[in-house]
Amino acid sequence: MALKKTVTLTALLSFIALITGAVIAVCFRLWERLAVFHISLSILFGICYIIQTALEIRKENANNRISGKKRKWLTVNSGTAILLTGWVILGSLLNWPPFSALQPLTNPAQTESELQKLAEAEAPEKESRKEKLELPAKPPRFYSGTPLSSLCKKYSLDTEKIVEKLYKIGIEANPDWSIYKIGQQNDMKSAAVYDAIYRVK
Repeated sequence: MALKKTVTLTALLSFIALITGAVIAVCFRLWERLAVFHISLSILFGICYIIQTALEIRKENANNRISGKKRKWLTVNSGTAILLTGWVILGSLLNWPPFSALQPLTNPAQTESELQKLAEAEAPEKESRKEKLELPAKPPRFYSGTPLSSLCKKYSLDTEKIVEKLYKIGIEANPDWSIYKIGQQNDMKSAAVYDAIYRVK
């Protein structure tokens, strides 16, 4: 197995995968989901390129020893490469054009869990804006089998206060009891129990 050929081919494939992933991320807004994908391929590409560069330098040094030439590190080519790389790095970090076009449109800080927390925080406010149902003077359908706690919850009544007020007028009640059971415990009809709840609400 030739090390140089393997490294070169790996670097080429990882580079193609990086470009493909970047295009998909831009088109479908998958920056967060493909973050690990890009980081892993970038590391692989970097390792391969370092190995490839080391092999090239080793080969060039061997040729220079034979020909007697000395390596020059600071040249026009190396200076241009440094400037181009620096421009890309700064442009990406400072959001310069044309790099600003590649920035994700959504706020990366707003992850799915944070958006869910935000929605939960806004839920009580939205609930408070809804029109509260008033307990009707006439009993609704099938009310006798409804537990007292469910009836109070539906019409935004304080269950404990209702139980306390009923007790003060001589009606024993329990939040888990149905209207019918409260009537049985107090020798009352369900309609009379409902009327008492309506009066003490």
